[in-house]
Amino acid sequence: MRDRPKRGSIGYTYPEMIAGLARALPAAPLVAEVLRNADRKAAVNHHWPAGGKPQRLKYSFGWDPEKDDSTTPAWYPQGITTSYDAYRGPIPGAGRKRAVLVSWYGKGTNAWQGARITFVDVTVPSRPRYRHVLLVEPRKSVGGPSDFRPVKVHAGGIAWYGDRLYIADSAGGGLRVFNINQMFQVSTSGVPSPGYCGYNPVDKKYYANGYQYVLPQSRAYDNAGAELRYSQVAVDHTTPQPSLLVNEFFGGGSTRCVRWNMNPSTSSITSEDAVDATSFERANVQGVVSVNGAYYFSVSRGSNPGYLYRCPRGSYVAKKRGKLSIGPEDLSYDGDRNGLWGLGEHPRRRAVYVVGR
Repeated sequence: MRDRPKRGSIGYTYPEMIAGLARALPAAPLVAEVLRNADRKAAVNHHWPAGGKPQRLKYSFGWDPEKDDSTTPAWYPQGITTSYDAYRGPIPGAGRKRAVLVSWYGKGTNAWQGARITFVDVTVPSRPRYRHVLLVEPRKSVGGPSDFRPVKVHAGGIAWYGDRLYIADSAGGGLRVFNINQMFQVSTSGVPSPGYCGYNPVDKKYYANGYQYVLPQSRAYDNAGAELRYSQVAVDHTTPQPSLLVNEFFGGGSTRCVRWNMNPSTSSITSEDAVDATSFERANVQGVVSVNGAYYFSVSRGSNPGYLYRCPRGSYVAKKRGKLSIGPEDLSYDGDRNGLWGLGEHPRRRAVYVVGR
């Protein structure tokens, strides 16, 4: 059972169910704790395949070479956002830590696991560390305990703003919202069966497919008004009021970008009414960011390196700016580096990197 009103409403929340989880589980860890408990080591100066290195590359890392994150066909990385998106700098109260967040979706026979977020500590760029956190949706049956299940979403784009993480839900037609200060720790020992997720009535413990931390969905926004395919999402701090930018992915034709203003005090969308909508003649757009009125696009080209395009302020014509990785996905602007974070999705082509604008 979900606290979800009829389609067309601006949103719905899960406060009672999350409160129930808070009573049943250990105190919710903060982002700083998850970063401190990072259990995997990223590899700096990722080895690029011949002809696959992005132009104007500033920094890059690959996933832990001792794990299967770089090669597994069961999980595909998609979205990217950073602590600059969230706070325009380090994480408050976390000892000046900086983080990159990457979303993954379960693919093929692993689709039942839903989606996860990787928290990467890049405070010391030469020693990035990371940990996976499973996304879950709270649920509760009448008379039963507070529970959760995996969030089955493509997670094609993510945006971290204040204490909220916004995830594009292309299939559901809207945005999923997660409060990063409401993570919970669950049991990782004595799993009742492989792939168990949720409350186990036998030992009265909670499990999450072997993950130590879960991040429950706290809100969702349904598509309202004209149909829009929510493919990617990004934060723009360069508008007069901070805004959230959503764009669509289409294999042919144009891409549409729609913008909503954000409330810096609550990290929420100020109104269900979009404040801007723009279309560009560009297909296969995987990510879009806006900086001082100019738009930047990552465009994929199958097994070939993708390209970065730029559309100047006031123009609808996007011009090629340089080569990106093979299989480029979401983008995120980092004002501290004056660059764009991006990532590749294909196995053995999964670098995370920053390119100059």
